[in-house]
Amino acid sequence: MRTKLKNIEEKYNVNINYACESGSRAWGFASPDSDYDVRFLYTKPLEWYLSVSERKDTIDIMDGDFDAVGWELRKSLRLLKKSNVPALEHLFSPILYMGEDLLVSELRSIALECFSPIACMFHYLSMSKKYEEKLVGDTVKLKSLFYALRTSMAGKWILEQKTMPPVVFSEMLPIISDELANEIRTLMHIKSENDEGYLHPRNEKVIRFVSETIAVNNKYAKSLPSGKPDAERVDSFLYKELTR
Repeated sequence: MRTKLKNIEEKYNVNINYACESGSRAWGFASPDSDYDVRFLYTKPLEWYLSVSERKDTIDIMDGDFDAVGWELRKSLRLLKKSNVPALEHLFSPILYMGEDLLVSELRSIALECFSPIACMFHYLSMSKKYEEKLVGDTVKLKSLFYALRTSMAGKWILEQKTMPPVVFSEMLPIISDELANEIRTLMHIKSENDEGYLHPRNEKVIRFVSETIAVNNKYAKSLPSGKPDAERVDSFLYKELTR
């Protein structure tokens, strides 16, 4: 993976500050045919930033099962200040490919300051409702079920803990009953042995839990607080990375 990332640096004339795995592999419920969803942050040479023209601030690469998306660091920091969920989640991925310890530690500290319970809740609500709509019929895609579970439980975590939800899905299981958690673990094992398109007999108990959780999240979402990003700290971090 590092070789692929080094090739990206050379091809696009960038310095990759941070790279991680995202998606189902980071969440802990990948299927055998799941793609590698690599996300990375990069900086350009200083003169790139000294232009009055808007310049492309993303890199997108799709090569077989290698799906890589890069965000220019300033773009990512702007998104963090808005408590953008993908920007937050990428920084807490359990699978890192590149990133110095001090940089990762400071980025995560900034991210936690920027975390807005209400903004993230509404993101997870929107996503969970979208995936809930796919849970119809006598059989359902386990992929859709786990996407609905992850996003609805993330909202439940925010509502109850008022902190950023764990990226690793299994780390959220302690907030539900042992019986339901064991049922979900069984489904995770089944998903790990079947391809992305696998259809599983409808599990009414788990799907009902998803619907009930979404309803509660929806009811209390507006009561949550917003984030408190330190704009000066974010600007200082960007300057330091661009001038070192």
